[in-house]
Amino acid sequence: MSLNKKLNKMFNEDFKKIEEEELEEENVTGGGEAYDTPKAFKKKKKDDMKESTFVKMAKQFLGEVNYNDYKKDETATSKQKVNRAIREVNSRLFKIERIINQNVKLKTETGVDSTKYWKSTRGNLARISERMINIAEKLRGF
Repeated sequence: MSLNKKLNKMFNEDFKKIEEEELEEENVTGGGEAYDTPKAFKKKKKDDMKESTFVKMAKQFLGEVNYNDYKKDETATSKQKVNRAIREVNSRLFKIERIINQNVKLKTETGVDSTKYWKSTRGNLARISERMINIAEKLRGF
């Protein structure tokens, strides 16, 4: 399942939670009533602010969650997390392979050779190759 489909599915499932959080935060006041409340204009500390469910989901899927948060997340077991990660890697590799195949075909059909690459492209290809070798070694150890 693609990232967009996952986010859409999770968004639809948790939409009611998000609406409830927003409704709890909204405050309707009459003329001047807000001034009667103590600390009405006090700045909130970071500890006082809660992240919405959607923000938490987006961070997880966009890779902004650090390892400790990922490890402590109780929504899935370690086995589920590893299996989902493998599935996601497989999906992304499929997309990468498709991009490469399309561009190899385009290169051969249009007669573009490696001398016509930009200087940065040659360097990027070398770095990608090194990264792929490192990933392959990690996969063998996995």
